[in-house]
Amino acid sequence: MNQRLAVLRSVTIVSVSTYIEYALGLVVSIWIARALGPADFGRYAFTVWLCGWLITCSNNALTTSSTKFIAEADGAGEPGIASHISHRLGQLQHASSFIVLALFVLATFIMRPTEWNQFLLPVTVLVVVAVAAKANYAMLVAIEKGQEHFEPEALATVIGGAIGVALVISAAIAHAGLLAFIAIFAIACLVLNLLNRLAYRKYCRPYAAGPIPKDTGTRLYRHLRLTAVLVLLGSFKGSTIEVFLLNTFASTTAVGFFAIALTLTRGAVQLFSVGLTSTLLPYMAKSFGQHGQQHATYFLAEATRFYWAVGIAIAGLGLVTTPEIVTLMYGNRYLHAIPAIEAILVLGGLLLIVNSISAFQTVVDRQDDRIRITLIALLANAVLGISLIPHFGLAGAVLTYAGTRFAELGLAIFYLRRATTGGIPVAPMARLFGVGIAATATAWLVTAALPGHYGFVAGAGAFVAVYVPASILVRYWTDDDYRLMTMVTSRLGLPGRMLMRLLNGLHRPWSKTLP
Repeated sequence: MNQRLAVLRSVTIVSVSTYIEYALGLVVSIWIARALGPADFGRYAFTVWLCGWLITCSNNALTTSSTKFIAEADGAGEPGIASHISHRLGQLQHASSFIVLALFVLATFIMRPTEWNQFLLPVTVLVVVAVAAKANYAMLVAIEKGQEHFEPEALATVIGGAIGVALVISAAIAHAGLLAFIAIFAIACLVLNLLNRLAYRKYCRPYAAGPIPKDTGTRLYRHLRLTAVLVLLGSFKGSTIEVFLLNTFASTTAVGFFAIALTLTRGAVQLFSVGLTSTLLPYMAKSFGQHGQQHATYFLAEATRFYWAVGIAIAGLGLVTTPEIVTLMYGNRYLHAIPAIEAILVLGGLLLIVNSISAFQTVVDRQDDRIRITLIALLANAVLGISLIPHFGLAGAVLTYAGTRFAELGLAIFYLRRATTGGIPVAPMARLFGVGIAATATAWLVTAALPGHYGFVAGAGAFVAVYVPASILVRYWTDDDYRLMTMVTSRLGLPGRMLMRLLNGLHRPWSKTLP
């Protein structure tokens, strides 16, 4: 239970900061989309997507391996080795970023992207600055997570996000153009890096050069090689093919619509699950270092249950609230993006459990399985994209995204079954899925019955009113979950006691062991 409280504290820190970050990021997205219009917003989205892809290539396996091996060394009682690992991988990250950015600059002046024809040189410089700063920031965050310190990232994202919002609103009021918003993006990345470095000095252990034991080094470099292949392959699978083909065969407007769908889905996933996602790998790795694979498998089952509950909420609320929210936030010029947003939100929610399986495979050194999964999913992504997007545009991109994600889920479960028994509590998940359908239908009826643009608020309330108590009635939550809830709500005074009295009236005790 002490470990659960530690995890809950970390989840709370990450979640609160992410909620603030997402709110600020949403404000930024809305202001930029309204200021630039669909076509220029598509060009901006293409630039930001390219920066994200270059960051992924720059860091490849380094962030994941840092978090895993630092946490594992701490779990084994070897903080000195963890410090040496941090230094070694930090040096590799600098070299990797330099190589990737040099290749990018060379490719830019050979290919000369049409999106930047009017200002090729300044955009190239801004992309280099943004990628170098954000990639290094991500590496330092990975080291912080390995040490189980989530405060620096939280502080940096909240303060940096507020500065970014102020800059974007000022630029929008001044009627700035595309180049100005790309420059603000680069400045925001620099500020984020600086703030995180300052916070790291206060909260985290410094790292220094030193020897790494031979057996640990062998495992580390094998993990780096396999994960690098995995991450680089995944960088092509993660909407890269869809964006490239849309930009080539459709229009920048379609790219903008698809980017909005991905942004809102990513925001919803982060809003509901980022605390668990950010803390899962380090805590699971530490558990693996202390107790071995059996305990990591139990951790997997727990994480899968929570991911499934969150995913159904994302899917149901996404269907109910998307049309009105998009109209209110982005305006009528973005109405054609709504079906794509709804579809991707549902998929993003229901397939969220892939995150827990991927974390488990990383922790127990099954990276070869992840590579096989990614290779096959990438092949499916390419085949679907080439077949569908040139003919169907945005709808083809959504179908490509859906087919790829379902292929990834099926393969992940297949390879998980080969590595361990258990890990996915199928029976409780099936019961909760039925609850989610009932809650979504109720919320949709409430929303449809209320005129105006704010009926979705009542619909969302109806979803929660059905979903939460029904999940308790179908015995989805374990006794351990309730003990943790009791410990948390006891600190909330009278409201907490009233809430637990209501929950206890619905809850029937059951075995701690998951089916």
